[in-house]
Amino acid sequence: MCFSSGQCQSWHHRFLGKATLALTIAVMAALNSGCIGSGVGMAVNVIGGVIDSADVKEKEKDLLGKPPSAADEMFGERLDTMRQQGGSRVWAIYDVKGLTNPLGKDSYVVEVTGGTIHSLSRVETTPDAKIDLPRVALIEEKVTGKPPAQCQQELEQAPIVTVRSERTGRLRQLYDGRIIKVFKKPYYCILKYDASDLCEDVDFQKVGASTRDDPYGDE
Repeated sequence: MCFSSGQCQSWHHRFLGKATLALTIAVMAALNSGCIGSGVGMAVNVIGGVIDSADVKEKEKDLLGKPPSAADEMFGERLDTMRQQGGSRVWAIYDVKGLTNPLGKDSYVVEVTGGTIHSLSRVETTPDAKIDLPRVALIEEKVTGKPPAQCQQELEQAPIVTVRSERTGRLRQLYDGRIIKVFKKPYYCILKYDASDLCEDVDFQKVGASTRDDPYGDE
């Protein structure tokens, strides 16, 4: 039990340090043995999830309800800013720096609504290459070179949200990417469009931890 904010912060730092060391060891072992998809890979996922949850929990108290500048001060320069099409929500994207992101695939997603931070999430791009990359190839066959409406028809579902990048001006659509829908944790299939709003790329994104059940879902 934490009896003061200083004690809680100290505990979080010690916990994250130990978990980071365990994750680093697991990743190195997996890379050396080629066992990313085996039991070692499972260990990496479990430890990574614990780290993500502790990380988000530690930071949310300093961000939720604050202006977007609080996230800029905490995380540094934005990788991008995504604006909802047909809505008012904004998502600021930041790199996760440090040892808790050994593969460089994690990002912070900060949702801004009404000028204040509404949620914080930590997400991972292409979290499981053995599963996601074959799925990417199959989906790309269906949607490459097509506009959003046709992509929606090909995927036989409506996107969760459509956003446009401030950095590139290009469109993105996020779909439910779960293979088994009963799994509650969000898993997104992201369709990326070119300057003519024709699909040019597909990716997957896992939510490691979030202050919301669905970071991109309805308000």
